[in-house]
Amino acid sequence: MLRRVPLLSGLALASLLFGVLSQYGVRADDVKKTEAKEKQAKQDWGALRDGLNGLFSELQKDAGIKPSKICDDDTFLRRIYLDLLGRPPLPEEIEAFAPGRKDAEGRKGNEKREALIDKLLAHPDHAEHFADYWMVTMIGRDADGNARKFLRQYLRQAFAENKPWNELVSTLVAAKGKTPENPELGYLMSFQNLRTDMAGITSKVFLGKQIQCAECHDHPYEDWSTDDFEGMEAFFRPFSTGEKGEGEARYWFNNDQPIRNEGEFARRIRMKGKYKGPTFLGGDTLKFEPNRAPREALAEWMTRPENHWFRNMTVNRYMAYFLGMGFVTPVDDFNSINQPTFPVVLEQMGKAFAASGFNTHFLIKSICSSELYQREVDTNRSNRDDFMYYSRSFVKRLTPEQIQRSILSVIGVERLNQTPQIRDVPENKLTEEEKAYKKIRDGVQNWKNNLARLMRDAYGADPQMYEFGDFDGTIIQALMMMNADLLNTGALKNAVSDIIERYPSHRDRVSQIFITVLGRKPDKMDIAILEGTFSNWPNKNDEAYYDLFAALMNTTEFITNH
Repeated sequence: MLRRVPLLSGLALASLLFGVLSQYGVRADDVKKTEAKEKQAKQDWGALRDGLNGLFSELQKDAGIKPSKICDDDTFLRRIYLDLLGRPPLPEEIEAFAPGRKDAEGRKGNEKREALIDKLLAHPDHAEHFADYWMVTMIGRDADGNARKFLRQYLRQAFAENKPWNELVSTLVAAKGKTPENPELGYLMSFQNLRTDMAGITSKVFLGKQIQCAECHDHPYEDWSTDDFEGMEAFFRPFSTGEKGEGEARYWFNNDQPIRNEGEFARRIRMKGKYKGPTFLGGDTLKFEPNRAPREALAEWMTRPENHWFRNMTVNRYMAYFLGMGFVTPVDDFNSINQPTFPVVLEQMGKAFAASGFNTHFLIKSICSSELYQREVDTNRSNRDDFMYYSRSFVKRLTPEQIQRSILSVIGVERLNQTPQIRDVPENKLTEEEKAYKKIRDGVQNWKNNLARLMRDAYGADPQMYEFGDFDGTIIQALMMMNADLLNTGALKNAVSDIIERYPSHRDRVSQIFITVLGRKPDKMDIAILEGTFSNWPNKNDEAYYDLFAALMNTTEFITNH
């Protein structure tokens, strides 16, 4: 078992994070200094990053661990693109970053990497990717298609605006109105009016408290009872979603039963256990408020800055997403026998996150610019068994959403076949040129639809989490990548045809294929393998280039972050 840092040492080291451990001191001037640093941290994500670097450097030293080196620019570039945009960088994006050199603005080192993080957070693909990530986290891959469509629409817009996390979550839990004007209804729509699921999943995803076990019986090793579960579930009892209309006129709406007085409130809620009404988890029972839906009070309680479950759960999930492991594993199961590895650090990161206004960009920048994120995956004798001190990076298998986005990006059917806008008129009124453009657009959409179908068939039941070192996938997934013939795009241009057209040199074609698929040039070993496999390759026809492109897409390197 991995040993924990002694309490005294842990507290001393944790004070590096802004000096915020005022609860362990007694001097008034220390408290004032702490408050000043917390105020600075609210504006300066670099303070959190520097605190993490200093803290874990000391923790690693105390544990006798020598950390892995900081990764090179090529590794960082692929890693950050996959994590923030869900796809690898395009060749032109690699060139703009100028791995190993100064960029166009003369930046290098950390300054250049921090500028790239800012650029990617503002990229439209970031909102698209994180909408996918959080949609799967919240409601899974097999939820109702309409619920998924609306929830993703809301999340995409929220991430594009960098909406504060507490506002985003509160809007989902207290959603009102009707679709499509209020797409946030997609979250509660997905539960199909099963209030027990609304309570259990909301608690698990946003608070890290898995109370589902207490639905039918008291929790086996926690203090949660069936009464506690009923208290949470009761917030959703007066609520339901409904639908009206047919076809394009179809819409969904919220339906909160109006409650005029306390007697009617008691009848509507119909509590069976010890609580008299909806009860906050581990807290007070809600008092009746006229003209206010109980779930609005739940949303407010969940997302307030003082709720350490909410803020710490979010920090832990982002640490696990970017670093391969959080302070608590499984990431959404905080309980008495699954305590954080470094509870004080998690608590202070949670406070800093709340102080930033629940700014997820603040949290992402502090983590991704840190040494913890930028370590190599290569290990040494002292850190090869480290799963606690963030002394090395982990190779992570891409999620199905990342794989699909990566395939779309590297094959490039959509970006290489763009057409001017076509008038919204019947087809018989289009010009010949517009009809040609429409044919291209239809072909692109058909290709994308085919890829989406293949991905659903291969990855529909895929788990959200993978074990370390599990990169193989299933036989169906492997066969999909090998046999789908995704490069058969007909008359549409794809990355291979584009490379062949633009680069007459055999060496340049091979190099560009590697850069496009894997984000790097072929090394000496790659060249040796290719020369041994394809004798007299430059004299062969173009099919060999398609074979190489497809072969690289079937490598472990393509479906991982390294």
